[in-house]
Amino acid sequence: MVICAGIDLAASEHRPTGIAIVNAPALPKLVFLLIKEVYKDSEIIWLVKSHGVESVAIDSPLSLPSSGQGYRRVDLEMIKSGFRVLPPGWNSMKKLTLRAIGIRKALQDMNINVVETHPLSALKSSGCRSLEELLEATGARLQSSTLSKHEKDAVIAAVVCVYCAFKLCKSICAEDGSIALLPTLCH
Repeated sequence: MVICAGIDLAASEHRPTGIAIVNAPALPKLVFLLIKEVYKDSEIIWLVKSHGVESVAIDSPLSLPSSGQGYRRVDLEMIKSGFRVLPPGWNSMKKLTLRAIGIRKALQDMNINVVETHPLSALKSSGCRSLEELLEATGARLQSSTLSKHEKDAVIAAVVCVYCAFKLCKSICAEDGSIALLPTLCH
């Protein structure tokens, strides 16, 4: 059994961040404990800690490019593999990345594993055409069908986190990072 969280991080505490926490006693049995929007880093960290989360997947770059501008090598590998990502070196992305690095450090200081993901790419790598199709393929049920975009991305990130915890996720890697994706789940 593993308890995972997915976080669709906003660049600023003034914008909504989606968070989804899931209990996975086994695959494909996923039970969502919480899906909501939050704002403050302290809220994110408190929810993760209070739910006993062991592993987190964050929808944000977790490192900056060494050149300071543009893409990291892992981003270029993602693009080469057919996935579209934004460059962490852009000013707007840099703010998001720095926030994510701070949250990752706080979580790692609590012995919580943290991985980087990209929900749109993870959905594409799964072969599923929608969140609903992904949930059907994983046997997961949601209590609400009216989720915000941030909550939907957090749910996908949480599913990625579970597959990583069970050592079944795919990863695109380079010397400057690794981005966790889903294996093929829909055909």
